Amino acid sequence: LGGAWYMTYERPPQYCQLSGRPIHPHMLTVVRVNGKKLYACCARCALTNERQTGIHTEVVQVTDYISGQRIDARKAWFVDGSRAEPCSSPAMKQDAGGAPSMRMFDRCSPSLIAFSRQDQALNFIAANGGKLTTVNDLEIQAKSENHGVSK
Repeated sequence: LGGAWYMTYERPPQYCQLSGRPIHPHMLTVVRVNGKKLYACCARCALTNERQTGIHTEVVQVTDYISGQRIDARKAWFVDGSRAEPCSSPAMKQDAGGAPSMRMFDRCSPSLIAFSRQDQALNFIAANGGKLTTVNDLEIQAKSENHGVSK
């Protein structure tokens, strides 16, 4: 019986199906693109996917940053733009010759971190900066940014 459960248990991939990046266990995001369920490295990656492709990318589930449990995206509280960026590449790095270079764009930046409880999100903001938002607010913002993109 245990073997049957293991064979049917849905295990998300280790890499984002939108960007190919490794998925941080506390950032896993479940999205729907053209009716197909996909796994993303973070909610920001999903929003970037919609902005870049013009294809509606619905954020369905997110992972609570504190507990690691999946939650309905509509019930989550998000911290937008904190100093914590678990999904992004470093803002500064060195090239092969040792010269510093600065990141100009990262599809997962600014960070978008999900919490199941508003008080935990506010505590995170107090320690790391950012602003509190919801998936509804993010969708409204995305629509206003995408108004010129053809679908």
